[in-house]
Amino acid sequence: MDEFNEKETGKEKLSGLMTEDEIRKRKSRKRKTVISVFVFLLAVGIGGNWYWENSDISTKVNSITSPVKTLGEATFVDASAEIKENTENEYFSSARLERQQTRDEALDKLQNVIDSSDEDEEAHKIAAEQIAILSANIENENKIETLVEAKGVNNVLAVVNEDSTRVDIIVDCEELTDELILQIKEIAVSQINCSFENITIIQSN
Repeated sequence: MDEFNEKETGKEKLSGLMTEDEIRKRKSRKRKTVISVFVFLLAVGIGGNWYWENSDISTKVNSITSPVKTLGEATFVDASAEIKENTENEYFSSARLERQQTRDEALDKLQNVIDSSDEDEEAHKIAAEQIAILSANIENENKIETLVEAKGVNNVLAVVNEDSTRVDIIVDCEELTDELILQIKEIAVSQINCSFENITIIQSN
């Protein structure tokens, strides 16, 4: 009976030893698994970070998620400048068109005088002279505008009066300095028969 009990006790001890050994193995496997997963995630993180920094993705994402305030300010400045530029261009375009229409009407009237059989020779002669003067004024205006723009002025509109003794010049420039005024007047004097006092320079902005 005692021998039987000793055998049973030995079996229980053996069973207990095997269970503890299995537990240790399981714990060891878990530790290895956790370490492996950690190492893998670490490697993925390092690799992903390297790829992010050395690819165009970060640049694209940063450009998309950049502060709205910066984009808004840039748009506002550009829009303001564009509106101002368009306004200036519209003003000069409209003024040139009006000047052209006035000149065309004057030329048409003078040409009608020349073509009319009811007018005498003197009237024809005067109309022809006026056409020549008007054509010369148009040419001089174009030359003045071209030469003044060459000085760095954005837009220029020159209007010469009928007898070519006076000219009004409208300029679009940031700063109308004394030096620029002198240069513009010298250009005008070189093109038409007028004095400095009969040259009016107007800054549009």
